[in-house]
Amino acid sequence: MSLPPRLPLCAALLLAILAGPAQAEPPVVVQQWKFKEPGQMFGWVAGGHIKEARVENGALRGTAVDWDPILMGPVFEIRATPSQFVEVRIRCERTGSAELFWTETLEGKFGGFSQQKYASFSVVGGEEFRNYRVYPFWHSKGKIVRLRLDVPPDGEFAIEAIRILDADTSPTTETAWQGKAALGQWEAMQQTGAVDVSKGRLQFEAEGNRPILLSPLLDVEGKKNPIVAVRMAVSAGSLGRIYAVNRNQVGWEDLTFPLRPDGRMHTYNIDMGGLRRWVGKVLCVAVQPTDTPGAKVAIESIEIAEDLRGPAELEIDYFGRAEGVNRVGKPARVICTVRNAGGALAEGATARLEVPQGVRVVGSSQQTFSPISLYLPKSVEWQIQADRPGVMPLTACVEMADHRTITSESTIDFTPQPQVAHTGYVPEPQPVRSKIDVGAFYFPGWHSTSRWAPILDFPMRRPVLGWYDEANPECADWQIKWAVEHGINFFMVDWYWSQGNRHLEHWLHDAYAKAKYKKDLKWAIMWANHNRAGSHSLEDWRQVTQFWLDHYLKTDEYYRIDGRPAVFIWAPQNIRNDLGGSDKAKVLYDLSQKMAREAGLPGIYFVAMSSNSNAGNCRELKAEGYEAFTSYHGFQLAEQELGTKYFSFEEVVRTSPQVWKDCDERASGLDYFPIVDTGWSSEPWHRSSARVIHGRTPERFERLCREAREYAEQKGKRIVCLGPWNEWGEGSYIEPYAEYGFGDLDAVRRAFCPPGNYPPNVIPADVGLGPYDMSFSTEKTSWEFDCEEDLKAWTPNGAVRVELSAGTLKGHTTGADPILSGPSVRIDTSQIHKLAIRMRSSRATAAQLYWGTTMLRPSETTSVRFQVPGDNQWHEYTFDLRDSSAWRGVAVSLRFDPSWHSDTDFAVDYLRLE
Repeated sequence: MSLPPRLPLCAALLLAILAGPAQAEPPVVVQQWKFKEPGQMFGWVAGGHIKEARVENGALRGTAVDWDPILMGPVFEIRATPSQFVEVRIRCERTGSAELFWTETLEGKFGGFSQQKYASFSVVGGEEFRNYRVYPFWHSKGKIVRLRLDVPPDGEFAIEAIRILDADTSPTTETAWQGKAALGQWEAMQQTGAVDVSKGRLQFEAEGNRPILLSPLLDVEGKKNPIVAVRMAVSAGSLGRIYAVNRNQVGWEDLTFPLRPDGRMHTYNIDMGGLRRWVGKVLCVAVQPTDTPGAKVAIESIEIAEDLRGPAELEIDYFGRAEGVNRVGKPARVICTVRNAGGALAEGATARLEVPQGVRVVGSSQQTFSPISLYLPKSVEWQIQADRPGVMPLTACVEMADHRTITSESTIDFTPQPQVAHTGYVPEPQPVRSKIDVGAFYFPGWHSTSRWAPILDFPMRRPVLGWYDEANPECADWQIKWAVEHGINFFMVDWYWSQGNRHLEHWLHDAYAKAKYKKDLKWAIMWANHNRAGSHSLEDWRQVTQFWLDHYLKTDEYYRIDGRPAVFIWAPQNIRNDLGGSDKAKVLYDLSQKMAREAGLPGIYFVAMSSNSNAGNCRELKAEGYEAFTSYHGFQLAEQELGTKYFSFEEVVRTSPQVWKDCDERASGLDYFPIVDTGWSSEPWHRSSARVIHGRTPERFERLCREAREYAEQKGKRIVCLGPWNEWGEGSYIEPYAEYGFGDLDAVRRAFCPPGNYPPNVIPADVGLGPYDMSFSTEKTSWEFDCEEDLKAWTPNGAVRVELSAGTLKGHTTGADPILSGPSVRIDTSQIHKLAIRMRSSRATAAQLYWGTTMLRPSETTSVRFQVPGDNQWHEYTFDLRDSSAWRGVAVSLRFDPSWHSDTDFAVDYLRLE
């Protein structure tokens, strides 16, 4: 029987329990398999990637020998309830990810199993048997008839028992828990240690990095109660988490929130309104109060509420430089951004700047914040000036009546003005070369205010170039100069093609192609082919190869490996899946080589960006026609070992050498280009569901770069890849920016380049150029499409073309997922909530408006959808957005999908929020 593939870690669907919970009544066993009798496997069958499966010495034993080790369970039938869980008692040779699949039917392609019905959990390697408890919340399916367990790959395992148990409890309509009796209803599920509620607080010391408390079964209307308010104190940790279970859906969903680990009581208001599992009846919630073993936790109350709870609580989100480079004798901007983490509005807060001798504040040293709500941080700025070079310490003191004073310290480095002539253009680059080719990935996504809008609330990320138009050749010349002067000699540029539809070409075609210094920096395609299924074909491959040959591969600036133009491909698996197998995919790569030779080139050097997680995958890539592989990031091992999406960059530095070693060991004849990760912190895109790798500093980054250079020299590597140069939204960037200026690029140069008299770090202001900031207008909430400004506010992706025509936004969809990314906005949802759209379409379809807030990312929940008839007639659609529980706080981004279909003509007369 064919089976679904192994899946990435999906912690939102699982809790792995290392210690049994404290139950009022013991759970009832509804189905179990204890492997005590030699030779008796009770119907469990091992798949092809498990060898020597047998029952002996009281356990089902075997060896996982490849990437997909499957144990298929026998057929049975039980009634599914929300209080059931699966307990696996297992020992594995290596730490790794296991997966439990389940099904209510035996019908379908994979015998009822699917990617929607599974849970992943991390198994700790070693000699000790451990219990792992999975809460699948499979109740909405009515019954369960089969399980499948995928053990961690590569290594021996032994399973003593697999059991399905039921806690058998009834739901409650309670929404608030305070005091000994109420808090005692919450179950200590995992890694909490001994729990004490004798003093009216729920107290414990975390035994692991994911201590979790489970509510009793609930019967709560999510729409009416979008806030989970937890009042607690934690002594250590970075991140807390709330999980949600819905009556009508399987599994659970989670949101994270930052902690204030000072041992004081704080109220944490977590807005759950953007979760799909908060729509309708909420059946259960769980609280993870900290992510740090040994942390002391005291919980005073938990409430599922209709609105915010608790007093105003200020915290300094960022204090430091507003510009990455600051010169002696010239004013320098300093910024302080404050968040209000509490439930009440913070009014009358002030910030006072303290500077050392030799530095003076231009104007008043005290600034006043406008009122600060939970939903939107507020900033104040100062200008300071120093008459001598040096690193100057700064202190910000934030004060408010009835609130304790909070402070933050930072430094600002004043450097002398470099002696550079004002020629009216970017000074000519002075390349600094390394013996190893150093390339950086480049994301071309910053050509409009709508793209920059989500980054505005993160002033530490502001590029030295400002909020610039990426299509400007002058900006590209600055990027080229800075890259080559710090040892980077090529970019791997994210490139988008889906059945002939291309987008995000502005940097490549309008900026780099017209740049004065493009000869100094090579570039290569990184085809981001994460396209919809079925988009790859033989004819499409012929077209895309011809496009490469006609426009890129024969140019002098194109990057070559072994004399051949290099093409990096994001998802080789998408190609083989669309073609129907690896052997059929090979035909495409062979075709590209033939076309390249006919065009006068010696061939193409293909590099895989994924589908390389084990030796079998690498052999498959080699057979198809790939010669090397790498990756966009290198943090996956750290995330897997820690079992969290929130961890320090120090963990990336620690685990990266093992990542490189593992890749080389499984390469199977492919070259491997080590990846130097540039981090990840995607709050601008993903808000409270973001992955956050914190603590990335130039010093830590330099250590990682030096490790990579030493590894490359030891292994004879000729190429090292750096993570993204400019993924500002994902939090992966090294292009000079406000917080650390040239710190990351200087780290690259020191690590990879021989010592010498490096050229000075020159910025636009040094030569009388810039600033390059685009103009933002966040106040506008209506677009009539009678001017160019309204057209530019809505940025199309590669599946739609738009223009102004007779006072309307006229468009044509060229793909199945047309998107118009909207302008930067700051919409107070308590004041503005009426939406009106007037549009027409040539085809019956659905249209959808999405929004993102400072707490919730755009999603199906944060959207309204409506049907548009295909009659080419004008229709007006009006909505009261208050009908959505996710229309809360401050909306900061908009997105409009005018159709769900390709080849559709449409027009929008206006889009109004009032």
